[in-house]
Amino acid sequence: MTNAREPDWAYVGRSLLKVLAVTAALWLALVVADRALPLFVDTGDEQIAQVYGTAARVANPDERMHGYLDRGSLLTTTYTLWGEPRGAGPGEGGTDYEIVEDVFGTVRAPLLGGPSGSLADAIDSVEADPDGVSGTAAETSRDIIDGLPRTLDAVAVVDFADSVTAGRLVAFNRRHKICGGEDVSYIYSPSYFDDSGDPPSLNAVVWNRDMANHSWEATTYQCETEPEAALAAYREWVGILDEDDDLHGFGLARGRLAMAAEEGVVYGLVVDRWKLADLHELLDDPVVEAVHLADVAFDLGAE
Repeated sequence: MTNAREPDWAYVGRSLLKVLAVTAALWLALVVADRALPLFVDTGDEQIAQVYGTAARVANPDERMHGYLDRGSLLTTTYTLWGEPRGAGPGEGGTDYEIVEDVFGTVRAPLLGGPSGSLADAIDSVEADPDGVSGTAAETSRDIIDGLPRTLDAVAVVDFADSVTAGRLVAFNRRHKICGGEDVSYIYSPSYFDDSGDPPSLNAVVWNRDMANHSWEATTYQCETEPEAALAAYREWVGILDEDDDLHGFGLARGRLAMAAEEGVVYGLVVDRWKLADLHELLDDPVVEAVHLADVAFDLGAE
């Protein structure tokens, strides 16, 4: 019976060292490539902000959102949005939301599939084919607002009796001295529900020019004529969308977004921290069908 040969421990050690050296070299090369790639190749960082960062804000108007680009990798690009609930009172903290796109163009955006809560319900009250002013909805809105102090701040949806063009909305602004800004967003397409459809539902298209602003500079608004500037910016954003852009995670569809851009009409407004007195005044205008309150709060900063 022969004895088993003793392993050549020196050879084993040299082999292990070679494996470790090659592994370390490959890891170092991967890190260097990951850092250097954005210097020479378009990694899609701007696209994920302009396309998906904007889409997230369009689909989730119940949050006040601001975004920033994270360091991605060779396999993924990540865009992070910080959002706080759009309430009438002071902010109560926020949440980070991540949008991650992989090399195959698949987008993951957990918790960004659409609005929730009372503002979502108010937005869902806006119809694509309204029957005009019935009087009942306006009176119901009036009764609700009359039962509250006029000095309260409110987040609400101003529901139009019929869809209005940007030009008519400018005239509406001038009648009521409304200066369009960060506190006014435009509903270009109401929510869509159809159990037999594919998809069975789509989020409302709610737009404000700041939603496409991914810089640190504040958006400059045009006051009474802001509806025209907002529509132009919305059409510009829709124009950069591609058929391969994965928008289903946001409850949006490129075809419906394009249709809204072509029609260019507004079905309602989402207004942020307006006084109830100002909302009550709008109910006297025949353009307005109803005002749906989502939240109210006392203005703690008022003297």
